[in-house]
Amino acid sequence: MRRRVAFFEYFPTHYRLRLYEALARRMEVDFYFFADERERWHNRDVPVDRHGDYRRVELARMRIGGQAVMPGTALALSGSRYDAVIKSTNGKLQLPLTWATARARTVPFVLWTGMWHHPTTPFHQRTRRVTEALYRDVDAIVAYGDHVKRFLTEVPGVEPEKIFVAGQAVEPGRFASVEPHRNGSEAEVLFIGQLKEYKGVMPLLDAWDRVRAESATPARLRLVGSGPLEADVRARVGGREDAEVLGYVPQDELPGHMARARCLVLPSVTTELDREPWGLVVNEAMHAGLPVVASDAVGAAAHGLVDDGRNGFVVPERDPGSLAGALRRIVEDGELAARMAGAAREDVTAFDYERMATGFESAVEYAVAGAQGSS
Repeated sequence: MRRRVAFFEYFPTHYRLRLYEALARRMEVDFYFFADERERWHNRDVPVDRHGDYRRVELARMRIGGQAVMPGTALALSGSRYDAVIKSTNGKLQLPLTWATARARTVPFVLWTGMWHHPTTPFHQRTRRVTEALYRDVDAIVAYGDHVKRFLTEVPGVEPEKIFVAGQAVEPGRFASVEPHRNGSEAEVLFIGQLKEYKGVMPLLDAWDRVRAESATPARLRLVGSGPLEADVRARVGGREDAEVLGYVPQDELPGHMARARCLVLPSVTTELDREPWGLVVNEAMHAGLPVVASDAVGAAAHGLVDDGRNGFVVPERDPGSLAGALRRIVEDGELAARMAGAAREDVTAFDYERMATGFESAVEYAVAGAQGSS
C-alpha cells in the first residue's frame, strides 16, 4: 500500500533532490518547502534559484511557497488526506506548528533529525524540556545515523524501537568519476566548508603550523569556502606558500579540486549552537577517492563512515596536536594514503539514497501501525 505523506522541509538543496525522488517512488508525497534559511546555512555568495533547477525534478507534487506555507499547514493536514507527516527539526515556528496541527488532526508524526547534542544557547536551554517532550511524543523518528540514535535514547522516555536510521547520502556521479592526479611535488590537504567557528578552521590552522614545522615533506593546505571568519583566515595565511584560501568555489568545480588532493580534512568542533550533524562533504570526498581526517564532532565520523585507520583518521575535537599527527601520516606516506583512498571509495557506496529512503519508509509504516493500534 502506497502511503500518502506530507513532507515539510526548508527549500530543497541540491543534495536532497535524489532523496525526494526516491521517496516519491515509494510513497505518494506532497513536499511543502517553507523557507530556504539562507541567513543561517547557505553561503551568501551562492545565489539561490527558488524555482529554476527544481522544475526539472520528477517529484509527486511540490509546493515552493516560502513562509506562505506556514499559515496553510492546518489546511494541508486537514481531514483524512494524509497517512503521516514528516518534518525535520528546523524552523522555530514551523516545527511546533506542524507538530501541533498533526496532533490536532490525528495524523501520525515522523520527526527527521540530525541533532546529537542539545545546544546550550539561552533559547535552547529554555526550550529543552519542550524538545525532549517532542522526542517522546512523536510516533517515529528518522535519525541521520547511529550517533543520533544513541543521543536520542539517552532522553528519558524515548523508545529505541521507534528510531530508524537513515545514513546520509550524496549524488556520487560527479565525484566517483574523479581521476586522481596527485603526482605533483606537494601533498595537498583540502578543506571544504564554511569558514565558521564550528567548522574548526582555526584549530586546523594551528595543526597545520605544526605539520609544517615538524615535517620535511612538501605539503600545501588549500581552504575552499567563505564565511564570517574568512578575513581572519586570509590574514593568518597571507603571504605563505604552504597554505591558500580559495574562497567560494561552485559545486561543479569541487571534483577538480579533489582530484589534486591527498586527503580531505574536516576538523569540526562543538559550539554553543552547533555540532556537525553529518558533513556531506565527507561522502563526496570518499566517492572521489580521498581519505578523510575528521574530528569526533563530525557526525559522519561518529556514525562510523570515517573508519579510523581504514579510510581515514578520527581525532579528538579541538586537539591540534592529534590533528597534526594524523595529517602528517597521510602527507608523509603516499602508500598509506592510496590504501585509505581505495577503502574510502568502497565504504561510501553503502550510503545511497535508496537505503536512506528505506529508513523513512520504515518510520512511516511504524508510525501508521502505532496509530492504528491505538485507535
